[in-house]
Amino acid sequence: MERMINDRLVWYLESNKLLTSVQCGFHKHRSTTDHLVCLETFVREAFVQQQHCVAVFFDLEKAYDTMWEYGIMQDLHDAGLRGRLPLFIEGFLSNRQFQVRLSAYYSQLFDQEMGVPQ
Repeated sequence: MERMINDRLVWYLESNKLLTSVQCGFHKHRSTTDHLVCLETFVREAFVQQQHCVAVFFDLEKAYDTMWEYGIMQDLHDAGLRGRLPLFIEGFLSNRQFQVRLSAYYSQLFDQEMGVPQ
C-alpha cells in the first residue's frame, strides 16, 4: 500500500513539475550515484583545464526523525494536493507508536511525536 501511495505522490509531483530536475531523490531511475558522477565530471574537467573545483557538502542529521507532520501536510496542500491522498498520508503519519527490540526483549510502546516512518 505504501508503494502505491508513493508512486501516486511521485507521479503527481513530477507531472506538476514540483521536483527540480537536479534532484535525484524521489525520481525514477535516479540515485545518489548520479550526483557522484556529476561531481567526478566537475573535478576531472577542472583538473584538465588546470582550474580549481570547490565542493560543499552538508548532512541533515536525523532528517527523517525530525520531520514535522503539520509541515508535511502544509507542503502537500501548498503543492495543490486535495482529496483522499493527503487524508491518507495524514492518517498514515498520525498516532504512530514504536517499540525497541533487543534480542527477544521488547520495550514499552512509545508515541512517535515527530518524524516519519522509514
